[in-house]
Amino acid sequence: MSTQTSKARLAGLLKSLLVDWDQTRSTWTDDKSREFHQRYMLELIFEVEKAIAALENLEKLMQRVKEDCE
Repeated sequence: MSTQTSKARLAGLLKSLLVDWDQTRSTWTDDKSREFHQRYMLELIFEVEKAIAALENLEKLMQRVKEDCE
C-alpha cells in the first residue's frame, strides 16, 4: 500500500468517524459525553492529523530519493 493510499484511507476513516461522532453527540449530551470528547476524541483527531502529515512528508522524501537515484 502506497503512502498516498494510506493517507487517503486514514483521512477517509477519520472523516467517517467524525460524522458518526457528531451524530452520537447530538443525542449524548451529558458531562460524560464532553469528557469522552475531551479525553479521547480530541487526542485521536490530533494524532491522526499528525500521522497524515507524516505520511505527506514521507511521500515527499521518497520522491526526492527516487529522483536522486535516477
